[in-house]
Amino acid sequence: MEIRKDVQTINKRLLLAVASNNSDVTAAQKEDLEERFPKIEGYFSTISNNLNNDNLGSQLSTNWKAFENASFEMLALVESSDAKGALEYYNSTLNDVSETLADSLDETGVLAEKAAAEKYRTILIILVVALVVLLAALIVIIIISKRRSKELVGDIEADLDILAKATEEIAKGNVHIEIDYEADNEIGKVANQLRIAVESLIYYIDEIGSVMSTMASGNFDINFDRDFDGDFRDIQTAVESFSKEISDSMTEIMEVSDMVSDGANQIAGAGQNLADTVTSQANIVEDLSVTVNQITNEISTNSTDATSISKEVASVAENIVEGNKKMQDVVNAMDAISTSSQEISKIIDTINEIADETNLLSLNASIEAARAGEAGKGFAVVAGEVSKLAGQTVEAAQDTAELINASLKNVEIGISIANDTAEKLSSMVEQVQGIATKVKTIADASNSQAESVKEMSSNISEISSVGQNNAATSEESLALSYEMNEHANSLKELVEKFNLKN
Repeated sequence: MEIRKDVQTINKRLLLAVASNNSDVTAAQKEDLEERFPKIEGYFSTISNNLNNDNLGSQLSTNWKAFENASFEMLALVESSDAKGALEYYNSTLNDVSETLADSLDETGVLAEKAAAEKYRTILIILVVALVVLLAALIVIIIISKRRSKELVGDIEADLDILAKATEEIAKGNVHIEIDYEADNEIGKVANQLRIAVESLIYYIDEIGSVMSTMASGNFDINFDRDFDGDFRDIQTAVESFSKEISDSMTEIMEVSDMVSDGANQIAGAGQNLADTVTSQANIVEDLSVTVNQITNEISTNSTDATSISKEVASVAENIVEGNKKMQDVVNAMDAISTSSQEISKIIDTINEIADETNLLSLNASIEAARAGEAGKGFAVVAGEVSKLAGQTVEAAQDTAELINASLKNVEIGISIANDTAEKLSSMVEQVQGIATKVKTIADASNSQAESVKEMSSNISEISSVGQNNAATSEESLALSYEMNEHANSLKELVEKFNLKN
């Protein structure tokens, strides 16, 4: 029994509380027992009612209550840390209470087994009697049913033969039939329902045939007299949707035909304008090609002239450089003349000094000749000539000095002019070299322009060819647009033959 297992579980929990000697474990076991005891105590009233033994139920409750009190008493000893006393209590008082409860549970088990056996025998007897009665009733029902079935089968076969022939005709597709059968029974009800179904089917088929004939003649503006029922409702909806979709499609086709026609007319106009424009462009490109060829020839000539001028300017630059070098030689020569003139000036100074000395000697000689008297006359003449020669020398030296000074001034002026000329020649060399560089750049640019213009001329020729192709294509597009317009009008005429649903 489940209660015996619960008793064993409670004993184990009590022993666990004693063995652990832990307040938390003891508290957990106590909480579990407080939930378990009341729940199990509720089983005893059920057992007493099932066994129909109030004394046994009262005895179980009393013994269970004693076991509950003893269990909590033992937990109290554990909580007071009296593990030894708790263990002795378990082996004495709690053990006796458990044995008493076990005896009660054993008695309850024996009584429960007896009660279950008696109930099983009673149920088995009832089942056997019921089975015998049902078997006898079944035999009687089978005999009666067999007789009645033969009679019903004969009647039903005759009635069903009428319905079978009608359904055979319907299966062949012949729905316009009459079902000649009237009876106040189930088959009569079936025949009546079949007659109603055939009438509805005839109406639906005739109505659908009429509508389809109308649409076949080109009139899609159809309407049914009334709404169909059942699965035929889907057919009616499908036919109406088909009519509407066809009408909508035809209307869209007409609209598209109008749009195609208008578009074809626009394309035709645009194609004509394109053809005229392309032809005009082709003429312009041809004129442009001639002009570019002329420009190419002129640029080639300019390039050749620029190259020639560049060479001539380079030659002039070389001549100016050479002249500048010679001018430097002139400046150097004039510097040498200036130096020589200065040396000559020094020599003249020396000559002046010598003339002064000679003049002084002549004077001394004249004095000595005067002292000598008659004997010194010849010497006086010589002294006079020497004095005269010294005077002439001084005069000549002064003239030479003046000429040399004048020459030096002229040389200085010449050097200044030569230096200015050299500087200007140097500036001219730089300018001419710059001009030569620019002329060369112009020549290179002219050559590059000539090549570019030649390539442009080639591209213009290709453009001219493409323009001619475009002109031919535009003419073809124009013809196709006219043909498209004719097809659109034909399609519109075909659609207008149908009577469409608004």
